[in-house]
Formats: sequence, C-alpha cells, structure tokens
Amino acid sequence: MTTSASAEAWNRLLESLERAGAVVEGPLGARDERERAEGYRHLTRIMSIATEMLLEKGDVGRPAFTRWMSPYRKILGDNPRTIYDAAMIDPSATYRIVGHRGMPTYLGFCVYGTSSDGARRVVGNIDDDEIQVDSDGRFELWFGPERPADLDDGAGFLRLEPDSTDLMIRQYFLDPTATEASYEIAAVPDPGPPPPLDEATLVKRLDAVGAYVEDIVEVEASLSALMAMATPSVLRHGDDYVDAAGEAMPPPVDPTVVSKAMPSPAIQYSGTWFDELADDEAVVVTGTVPTCRYWSIQLLTRWMESGDWVNHPVFLTGADIEADDVGRFRAVLAHHDPGVRNWVATTGVRSGSLAVRSLGATDLLDVAFERVRLPLG
Repeated sequence: MTTSASAEAWNRLLESLERAGAVVEGPLGARDERERAEGYRHLTRIMSIATEMLLEKGDVGRPAFTRWMSPYRKILGDNPRTIYDAAMIDPSATYRIVGHRGMPTYLGFCVYGTSSDGARRVVGNIDDDEIQVDSDGRFELWFGPERPADLDDGAGFLRLEPDSTDLMIRQYFLDPTATEASYEIAAVPDPGPPPPLDEATLVKRLDAVGAYVEDIVEVEASLSALMAMATPSVLRHGDDYVDAAGEAMPPPVDPTVVSKAMPSPAIQYSGTWFDELADDEAVVVTGTVPTCRYWSIQLLTRWMESGDWVNHPVFLTGADIEADDVGRFRAVLAHHDPGVRNWVATTGVRSGSLAVRSLGATDLLDVAFERVRLPLG
C-alpha cells in the first residue's frame, strides 16, 4: 500500500515531537516531576504557536499576525505586559501595515532574517518614535525589497533583505489598562483570496511546524544551561556584550543560540541563575533604576516561561518597583513573601533565573545579584 505524502509528513511531525520530548527528558531537561510536567506542557504551547503561525497563517502572500504570548502561551523568555505579534513574510514581496498607535509605552516593528543553517539576525527595526502618526493616531508602514516609487519621503519604510523571513511587532506596557495598538498587514498588490489547500503546501507546513517545535525547545534548554554557567554581571547591550564596568567582552554564551531567542535591538538584559533554591533562601537583586522607556524584573523557568503572572506576583515593571529617594532599588525572589518591598514569587520553582531587562536605556544596567538566607536584614 502506498503511503501518501501527507501521511509521511504527519509521521515526520510525530518524529519531531518525539525528539522534542527527548529534550525534556534529556541531560539539559527536567530535574524533577514539576519541571517534567511543565516541559511537556511547554511543548504543546510551542505547538500551538507553530500550528497557527506556520500552518494556518503560513501563506506569505497573505500574511496574518499570530499572537505569541498569553497566560497560556509562553516561549523564549516572554515578558508579562508585553504583546508579541508575528507574521511570516517573503523577502521578495512588498507589504503595507496600517494601524492605530494606541497607548502602549513602546511600539516596535522588527524584521528577522534566517540563514540556511537556522542562524537568526535582526534585518531592521522601526521604533514608534520613527513612525508618522496622524492626529487620529493612525499610521502606515511599508516593507519590501525596494522602496515604492510613489511613497512620500517621510513615510515609514524598512527594506527587506534576501534572508528576511518574519516580522515581529512588540508592545510594552507600564499601564496594564492602556489601549493596545491595532494593525493589519497585507501584501501589495493584493493577491486575492487563497487557493484551496493542496498536499504539497500541507507537507511543507507540517515539516515547518515540526522543525519549529524541536528547534525552540532545544534553544530554550540550551540557553538555560548556558545561563547557569554564565557570569551574572554580564549584560547584553544591543549586539554587544559587556561586563559590569561596561568593557567589551566575548559573548558568555553561544551567540547563535542567543540570536534564536529573537532579542530586540533596544533591549538590555542581565540576570542570574539559581539552582535548588531552599525555602529559607532568596535571590536579591539591587541596583539603580535605569533611565529608559520600560524595565522589568521577572522569574523565568527552565523552559524560559514567565510563570503564572495572572495569579502570582512573578514579575515587576518599573511602574511597580519601589525605590529609595536616590533611585536605588532592591527586589527579592523568594518562595514566600519575605515582608519587604518588591517581592517576586517563585511559585515553588526551585531552579530558574531572575532576569532584569530594560528597553531604550541611556546607560548600562547597574544591577547586582546575591543569593542569601532568610530572613533579610
């Protein structure tokens, strides 16, 4: 009996999922029952994103945005109070985005490129302060290999390069009640309605889903393992790595792995890994409040998930963090409320990371981490 191409692709998808499960069970994977359960749940979350983005919305001639993160979708160090919308694109096509600015603290449009070996890079980025917004809050942006000839000189345009594969829109919020930006993307000229699904297209998209799930979980497990070995004082500033004094240094982790986490050019990160945090222990981060558009402190699990931020205080933004009169702060990650300001809950997570990020900071992050015994002095 002849096996159809669709059945073969389906079997390859199952094999990819089996290999992804092996990462959860493997040497970089789960250390206990909870991590194992969350690891397998995490695979379904990656699968959910991949199915929508690469299968249902995988037509680059008729792109549509997939919302990556929610309380039930978490990957690659997701940040609460941030919206991530992604669409797959064709580098030879021209696209127009129209939308309304809304009231997020930050709105940014970033195009990523992917090489034949899977390495990722930022092709270009447009921040909200580079966008022309009319009196009603409306804006328009263009993306393509060449700038349209009839486009006004001041109109927003980002050139697509041959390796461009996807577009990510980020919205950061300090005020959780602020109105979201809204937008739609369309190819120009309009290709019309899509044709019926055929087997060749299904095969290609199923293969893409399987590869995506397998790749993402490998990246996340590898990053967590590398973070556990990296110096906590290391910061990422744009595309450069610097130590706590601001001096250039080699990347503390494999830069090809970091690039797959798709950082934004305006972001800085600092963090520390903790293993087997006891009930009477805490991780304390102290520092200077950064001058920036947005900053946050949060828990990340081994699977680079943000934790249950709907029901527990697993993150703080700059609007939440209380500092002293000279702009110094202290935040405390602990299993139970230590009775001090700026508590970040572990929700029982024993191993993970405490991460600080800033967006558009004028200076390097000034933070230090320490693992201490409770109660705090």
